[in-house]
Amino acid sequence: MRTLYDALVSLVPAHDPEMLEGYQRYEALLTTILTPEQMATYATAIQQTGEIRIFEELTSEELARLSPEEQAIAVAVRADENISMENRRVVALLNQRGEHAVAPDLNGPRTNF
Repeated sequence: MRTLYDALVSLVPAHDPEMLEGYQRYEALLTTILTPEQMATYATAIQQTGEIRIFEELTSEELARLSPEEQAIAVAVRADENISMENRRVVALLNQRGEHAVAPDLNGPRTNF
């Protein structure tokens, strides 16, 4: 199952091994805590919003605007230190490559998922 990986690649095609590895590692870690349905929900949210966020950086208002399913995903990721760090790593890699529109947390708050 590569639903999340495909969603990330649809945002920014990975043209280097480090980015590909980051996408793969993040997806692999998420499969240890999320159901297939949650993975699909997360992938759909990324595709709909056109961005990936650092869950710890979401404000309480941003969390409240998420669907209950998305809130459950955010809570699960925030509760697992390894997955949370991988979430940050993917966003940092995207920012290093100038992809601030799809990974906005390192540039300040945004209003959507």
